Amino acid sequence: MKLIETPLNSNVNLETLYPNLMQYMFNNRKAIKLLKLYAYDRTKIIYADRFDTITLLLLNRQRKISHQEVDTIIHRLLKVDRQAVTVDVGYKKQILEAGMWPKENYKDMIAIEYKVPQK
Repeated sequence: MKLIETPLNSNVNLETLYPNLMQYMFNNRKAIKLLKLYAYDRTKIIYADRFDTITLLLLNRQRKISHQEVDTIIHRLLKVDRQAVTVDVGYKKQILEAGMWPKENYKDMIAIEYKVPQK
C-alpha cells in the first residue's frame, strides 16, 4: 500500500477538519514546527513535529488499525523501530473520557510519540 501525503493550505485547515482531536492533542504542549496529513490505505495520519517530539495520530473510520500497519507507518515516516516510540492504543478511550467527541465516528485511534534524540 502507498503512503500518500495530503497537501494542506495552512495549519488552520487541519484544526478545522479535526477540531476536538487537535484541541486534545495540542493542549498544554510546546509549539509545533511542522504539521502534515498522510493517508495509508483508509487510515489517516496526522504528523506533528514539536522540535523535541514527533507525534503521529492514526485515525480509521471503518476498521481497527492492525499491528502490522502501525509498524509500517512508524518505519516509513519516522525511520525507526517500534521499540524507539511510545504507542498508545487506548487513545480513543482517553479522548472520549476527556469529553472530546470527534466530529466523525472513528473505529480506531492510535497515538504514537517519538522523542527526537538531541544532537
